[in-house]
Amino acid sequence: MLKRILATAMLVAMAGTAMAQEPRTLTIISHNVHKTAATGGDLATAQNIAGEWAERNNVTLNWVTLDIGPLHDRLLREMSLGETSVDLAVVLNTRVVPSVARLLEPLDDLMAANPIEDLEGISKGLLDATAIDGKRVAIPYRHATNAMLYNKAILDERGIAVPTSLDELLAAARAATHVREDGTRVHGLIITAETHVTPLQFLSAFGATYIAPDLSVHANSPEMIAGLTELAKLHQEGVIPPNATTYSLDELIATMREGRGVFAINPFARYTALNDPAASLYPGQINAIPYPTNVAGKSAANTEFWSWAIPGNSTQKELAYDLIRELSSKEATVRAALNGNGPVRPAAYDDPRIIEKLPYAAAEAVGLRDASIAIPAFDGAVEATALFIEEMHGALLGLKTPEQAAADLQTRTEALVAKSK
Repeated sequence: MLKRILATAMLVAMAGTAMAQEPRTLTIISHNVHKTAATGGDLATAQNIAGEWAERNNVTLNWVTLDIGPLHDRLLREMSLGETSVDLAVVLNTRVVPSVARLLEPLDDLMAANPIEDLEGISKGLLDATAIDGKRVAIPYRHATNAMLYNKAILDERGIAVPTSLDELLAAARAATHVREDGTRVHGLIITAETHVTPLQFLSAFGATYIAPDLSVHANSPEMIAGLTELAKLHQEGVIPPNATTYSLDELIATMREGRGVFAINPFARYTALNDPAASLYPGQINAIPYPTNVAGKSAANTEFWSWAIPGNSTQKELAYDLIRELSSKEATVRAALNGNGPVRPAAYDDPRIIEKLPYAAAEAVGLRDASIAIPAFDGAVEATALFIEEMHGALLGLKTPEQAAADLQTRTEALVAKSK
């Protein structure tokens, strides 16, 4: 009898092991930067964190990479269905509002059963923003704090000093704009004005704020008008590329890697991709510094952050959560930073591997110190973003005066905020 019981128990255990090893597919929706952070992408020194987890667990990762707007549109459509094949997704902080949070899987029970390593080591401000109505609905993964990126080789070639103030930056960007002997046009400043983030970074150096954390609107401030005026001038002078309003992140990366841009507004973490020896013509020559202002000792830094979340109608919640646990560990955070991720654990900046490989670590710490959220999360945040882009484009392209664009943005956004309260 005992032998039969032992044999049965062994068969059950073997069956459980076999089931655990059955191949599975996990579908992930993200931007390509999150895939690169988790897998290393095409980086010569790739840290394939997610791939190693997938191999250990006999899982095939199906990455669906989309731009920011289409990504969230797709996720919302999927979460409105009775069931979705999407198992894991990234969400931008401005999209984590109550109406969306209700469609995400609360993670509290999963975390209680299988805790994330040193959860308290993740930035408290980011953690607080991903707990909605007392429920944790997402785990912060990547912060994108903007820096001033510049090509040191071209500055040296042109005899231009690295700027330490906003006025010096504007003068340097103008001086760096030129046409090479082969006819290649080099632009002094590259921004991705198809979105709101880098233009708001540019404007913040003038002291401008669009929407404050208390949802007060400051679009019509003298600082905003001064920044929009300068932005329009730079575009008219050819310092900013003529197609700035449609310039994508991929174009910015290619432009800087090829030396067709000298300064660029983008997150500190872009340093890794821009200096990749397998892809860049200027490996080791593109540096990152805090974005200068005209106030001594103070930088300007807009930041946004992304978090991992599980759709509430997903069918593989435990498996998806296990990958979140893997990607959120202390070691994985450091390794993702080596892939160019913005680590959400402040202690990661003290890791010798990051200090050795990422010379911008100390500079990013300064940027984080002075950082503010580009647009606060509220039910009208997506529409507020669209309003800003529309009016900013009007000023940039000369379709409106900066004064008129700022006034219209103030009126429209005040109405939106009032409706959203």
